[in-house]
Amino acid sequence: MASLEDRVQLLEDIEAIRRLKIKYARLCDTGYDGTKLAALFTEDAVWDGGKEFGVQNGRGAIKAMFDDMSNDLTFALHYMIGHTIDVDPSGTSAKAHWYLWEPMTYQGRAILNAITYDDEHRKVDGEWLFSRMALTFHFLTPYEDGWVKTRMVTDG
Repeated sequence: MASLEDRVQLLEDIEAIRRLKIKYARLCDTGYDGTKLAALFTEDAVWDGGKEFGVQNGRGAIKAMFDDMSNDLTFALHYMIGHTIDVDPSGTSAKAHWYLWEPMTYQGRAILNAITYDDEHRKVDGEWLFSRMALTFHFLTPYEDGWVKTRMVTDG
């Protein structure tokens, strides 16, 4: 059995990763500030939005993508509704899986969005950061149609 200190550290790491994801969601919901969002990623991070939003390699590309995102995506609420977080025994890397329900305004249309995230993390200088974020779009659909009538993506 792990020591009490190790068990507390694991809980602190899980909470830090959870807070990182919530910070990411809040920054997205308040205008997609590329500088602040990019700071949540390692220098060599990958943000993989699949065929819908493309793949961004490195912190600079991630910043540029988020700087441009608010042009098309003028409103969003990221409801992170469930997750699992698994910290490697080394305490320096982790994987997480998240569910997202997101109403948004995209290119002037009311849209409903269901995504799962598969994230990888690294602890850098004592701080947890995203090293990879992969999004799977289960649907992205106009509000008035719903996902049964018009399922705009079929990745998931």
